[in-house]
Amino acid sequence: MARTKEFEPEIALRQAMDLFWERGYRETSLGDLVERMGVGRRSLYDTFGDKRTLFVQALVRYAAQQEAAMDEIAALAPDGRQAVRRLFETSVTEGAILRRGCLAVNTATEAASGDPTVSDVVEKHFSHGRRVLFDQVTRGRADGSVSGAGDPASLAGVLFNAWLGLRVRVRAGVSLDSLMADVAATLTLLD
Repeated sequence: MARTKEFEPEIALRQAMDLFWERGYRETSLGDLVERMGVGRRSLYDTFGDKRTLFVQALVRYAAQQEAAMDEIAALAPDGRQAVRRLFETSVTEGAILRRGCLAVNTATEAASGDPTVSDVVEKHFSHGRRVLFDQVTRGRADGSVSGAGDPASLAGVLFNAWLGLRVRVRAGVSLDSLMADVAATLTLLD
């Protein structure tokens, strides 16, 4: 007779995602995962596979959550400029509270990013972020809230690179005041 699982896989995956986000792939051991997730090694392997496979699942979950949040923030903003501002400010303020930065950015700068599957997940997530910014710059040009020099794709690229840099600085523990000053300076690109 098969044993029933004594844990909820979705909750365990979220716990693994949080641990990878806090410590990174390399610094997270299988023992750390077993302890945080509250599962036995065998159950972990049976449900999620090895550490790398679990990491990919956690990264995919993270990307989906963040992309849904970005889309919602943009959709609720009254114009393109406010959408960009809210995306930056939310990223910085939430990041400053958690002091974890962005799991995708952290992964891109860690050795685990040499894995083609992991790199693909990160790149798709980055493409989504850049596309959201492009859409909001385009929206802002149409609604008159964004002037900005150059074409929308170039401006979105510069904004996205600034956004990534801010997320690295969040992880480094830079003060919220300093981060918000950087956001304000970055948003002048929309003038």
